[in-house]
Amino acid sequence: MSAFLGPIHSLMYSRIITVQKVINALAELAKDEGWNIDATRYVIEEFQPIEEVIDLSNIHASLFEMVNGAEKRFAGVVSALLQEHPERLGEIEARVRSIGESIGIDRPETPEEACARLQELLLDGMPCDRATEMAANSNESYEIVRHSDLHSAYFEAVGMDGGVYYQLLKAFVEGLLSETSFAAAGDFENHIIISKDFTSSV
Repeated sequence: MSAFLGPIHSLMYSRIITVQKVINALAELAKDEGWNIDATRYVIEEFQPIEEVIDLSNIHASLFEMVNGAEKRFAGVVSALLQEHPERLGEIEARVRSIGESIGIDRPETPEEACARLQELLLDGMPCDRATEMAANSNESYEIVRHSDLHSAYFEAVGMDGGVYYQLLKAFVEGLLSETSFAAAGDFENHIIISKDFTSSV
């Protein structure tokens, strides 16, 4: 890897790829269900090494454009699937949860570790945006606190309620945690609370 690219750049690119995997899964859902929607313009089949896709002369701007593109594609594919068919939201949530299950996270031992794993995967703008942070709670739970909503505007730009993003985020996080002993609560727009799942057999 280029000496100009550090771990944070690779982490950001990995988060972008994670979003794209969800996008690709939703495009596949449309095909599976025969919804007669051409979602191919949102799909990226191959992920090139970061040093081949980033502009080394302006890394920050290049990453920002990739983040912006991923957000637009995600909102775009969800809008295409829901257009005139709001009843499809349940099926979309189920597919998003399923892709979360397929990605999963390493089995954390504490709520703090679970939050840290989620922070490594979830795309919440650029590091300089400081959109989220982790915080401890008094009841042995940990949470991701959101300071800025960097997502709703993309959904609103294509005529959707920004809350749909957070419904899908909830499904995705539930999928990611499905093979752990932790569960997620909260409204997902302002915070995600991670605590022990006492109903889990993991």
